[in-house]
Amino acid sequence: MNRNLLTMAIGFAAGILSGLIGIGGAILMVPGMIYFLGISQHMAQATSLAVIIPGAVVSAVVYYSYGQLNIHLSLLFAVGGVVGAYIGSSIMPLIKPDVLRKIFAAVAMAMAIKMGVS
Repeated sequence: MNRNLLTMAIGFAAGILSGLIGIGGAILMVPGMIYFLGISQHMAQATSLAVIIPGAVVSAVVYYSYGQLNIHLSLLFAVGGVVGAYIGSSIMPLIKPDVLRKIFAAVAMAMAIKMGVS
């Protein structure tokens, strides 16, 4: 498959899951970029972050139109998220790719287990 089409297909699948169940597209995009596109862990995570804004804005507008968006809560999360994102992205280059991949996997598995047993 053409690399550009594959990239768009990964983004499409991540967008559907993100919009449908509110997961971060990174859960799908980061592994997709690493294993199908041969991109490094660091580059995949950074690229995934750049995709969040347009997808999140579209999803938020649609959810708002359904009356399903708490704007006050969103703004509070955004304040903490911006500060946390700055700290996390500043630390990220200092972590080896294999350690970063294990952290990513551990967080994804922990969230899956927690949500699966709730």
